[in-house]
Parts: sequence; C-alpha cells; structure tokens
Amino acid sequence: MTTPSFEQGPIRPPSEAASLLVRVVRNCGWNRCRFCPVYKGRRFSPRRPDEVHADVDAMRAAADVLGPAPMAALRSGAVPPEALQVALFLRDGARSVFLQDADPCAVVPATLAAVIDHVRREFDTVTRVTTYGRAATLARRRPADLDLLAEAGLTRVHIGMESGSDEVLTRTDKGCTAAQLVTAGRNVLAAGMELCLYVMPGLGGRDLAAQHVRGTAHVLRELAASAPERPLVVRLRTTAVVPGTPLAGDEAAGRFALPDDVEVAAEVRALIDALDGVRLELRSDHALNLMPGLAGSLPHDRAACLALLDEFLALPAAQQAELALSARTGFVAAPGDPLALPGRDGGADRSDADAMLEAAKRFRARFL
Repeated sequence: MTTPSFEQGPIRPPSEAASLLVRVVRNCGWNRCRFCPVYKGRRFSPRRPDEVHADVDAMRAAADVLGPAPMAALRSGAVPPEALQVALFLRDGARSVFLQDADPCAVVPATLAAVIDHVRREFDTVTRVTTYGRAATLARRRPADLDLLAEAGLTRVHIGMESGSDEVLTRTDKGCTAAQLVTAGRNVLAAGMELCLYVMPGLGGRDLAAQHVRGTAHVLRELAASAPERPLVVRLRTTAVVPGTPLAGDEAAGRFALPDDVEVAAEVRALIDALDGVRLELRSDHALNLMPGLAGSLPHDRAACLALLDEFLALPAAQQAELALSARTGFVAAPGDPLALPGRDGGADRSDADAMLEAAKRFRARFL
C-alpha cells in the first residue's frame, strides 16, 4: 500500500528542477500564445483549496516514508510514482517549492496565501516559494494583495515576458502589453519579491527583430530601475516552432520566418549591447539556447558576454553552422564551452552552411 497520490502539472522552470511542485491551478487561463504547445486542448480550472491542501499533506506523507535516503526509498513501492519529485526535493535539502500551473497568481490572494502557509507549516525547511504569474494578472493586483502573498512566504514570481515589443506581443497573441509588463514587474518588486523574466530571442521573426530587441531592452531598463536592492533575473529561451502550434501555422503560411542560430546570436548581442549600465542577472539555462555559457551579472560581465557572441559571429559561416547543428543534434558535446568546436580547413560553402542552419532550426523544437 502506498501513501496517497497527488497531482503534478506538466511543466516548471529549469531552475525549479528540484522544487516541490504544488499544483494550485490546472493548465492556463489564457492559453492563446501562438508559440506555446503546453496547454493546447486542455481546459483551465482552479483547484479547490481542500484539494491542494490534501496534495500537500500527501507530499508530506511521502516525504516521511522516503526519509533520509529518498532516491533509494523510491524503489520500495511505498510511495506513488509522482513522489519522484518529492525525492528530488528532499535530496536537494527540501528548500524550494514551486506553485503550478501557468498562473496561480490568478487565484484569490487570500486563498493562495493559505496554500503557501500550509506548505510552509508542513515543510518547515522551505526557504523559497516561487510561481509563474501572467503579466496581465499581476498588473491588476492591488499592492495589498501582493503584500499578502509576500508575507505568506512567496519569494519569487516568474513572468513569461517573451518580448517588450507591442508589435511582437500582439502578433504572438501574448495577451499583455509592454506597459502591463512594466506595471506587473514593478508590482512584484514593490512587494519585496524577486522577479524572474523570460525573454525569447527570435520571437519577432526576421521582420520584427529590431522592434523585438528595442522593446525588450526598454522594458528591462524600466524594471531594472525599480529593483535597486536585488537585480532582476533574465532567462533566455530561444524561440522554436513546435509542430501543431499556431506559430507553426503562421510559418507554413509565410506569416512568420524563424531566425537561424546566427541571426539569434546577433539579436542577443544587440539586446545585451542595448542594456549598457543595466543591472541584472543573465541566465541561459535552457536546452533551446545555443550558448549555455552566455551568463553573468550585468553590467560587470557584459563585456565578456559580448565577447563570447562576437567570437561566434566572427567564425566562418561553415563553422557557425556546424556548431549550431552539432549543438542541436548532440553529435558534438561541448557543455559549458559553446565555442569548443574545432575549426575546419576548407569547409562547406555558403549554401551548405545555410542548409545546416535550417536543419538546426528544425531540431530546436525537440528540446521543448
């Protein structure tokens, strides 16, 4: 006989890989973003508070059974399969909790605060509680609402910013404006919580790349100015066109042209260049990104990030294409050293390089 089962949502940020996952809502209340494959065809529903609290209790029961050697105890059959995440949480020190799915911030603040309080009572070693939040939701929240969540123990909000360009946000049906992104971010920061923003290089396509960079840099500058005590965290997530998504239909109809990896690198360089003097933590911790080493504290590490991109952009076309394709297919492994691919004498011509870059674009979607 096993401990009680509990629900787990389909995704969490890469940085929450070892977090306890508590499903507060099911799926996404917006679910129209043209690039996103995750919740399509699934209906949004808030979960009843008693259901969520029962899940937390079930996780506590699983944790008690798993004990001090949680990964070994998984094989006992005394916990349900989803308790793997509880084991990962325990192995990591039982410090972090992530509230699922797409927008728990849409829940009545007092109800969400009660969930956070229950989690912290059951797991008193927890030091951080984080969640996704839609900009449109957070822009509407009163300061008192977010203060309540912060007092309950919510420490960080992850916002899928994607772009700061209204043209790009409209075309991808993101459901928010650049102004709402700024308001939402300021609201989170004013409550004393950390703010993590996701930016999608390439989302503007080839035609709106300049607007994408310019608008995104503007929003990041505005929010960084509102975060004097703790810097923003900005995570890059390169755009991929996933089969079956509305964006794939746009691409097939000629309404969207996905930039290749060289064009994306140039776009990221332009973005970092536009952030001169801006204080933030830059991360490239997603498998979609070509360069995992592109990370650091800006402005201190800005020059090093630009130099890394310049090194890639200065390579011969054949080496750029070979690097991109090998990174996507896994034929050449160079973790943490994105420029470790050996050069080729002679090498492919321009048409060969273009073909390899196009192949690399198709491989991006497999990392989602």
